[in-house]
Amino acid sequence: MSGWRRCDRCRKVRSTDEFDGDATTCTVCLTAPVPSAARKRSTTVTRSQTAPRPAPAPAEPAVRRPLLGSVGSGDLEVRERRARRAASERLAESHPEEFALLLRDARAAEGLRPLSNGSAPPAADGD
Repeated sequence: MSGWRRCDRCRKVRSTDEFDGDATTCTVCLTAPVPSAARKRSTTVTRSQTAPRPAPAPAEPAVRRPLLGSVGSGDLEVRERRARRAASERLAESHPEEFALLLRDARAAEGLRPLSNGSAPPAADGD
């Protein structure tokens, strides 16, 4: 017979000297104090409730600036056309007769018919 056995309670392999005869439980497990039943921890139910927050006052709408005049918005070509159009509008306001003549000549060079009233076209929104 071998000199080692496994205890049924602690499952440790111990020498046969630690067992009483043919017992399947070792003497260490038989002499150890019996652990008391594990106490269940009582959990207390806690509930926290926060006071409702008052609704924030509605903010006044911000005044929006027109996007056409903002620096750096859009492609370089679009910004160049916008600058040219702004300059031509100021030129049309400061020298309306000369601008009308220049515009008439430029339209004729492009093969476009002259404007019916002979004045500068109104500012077009777009681009």
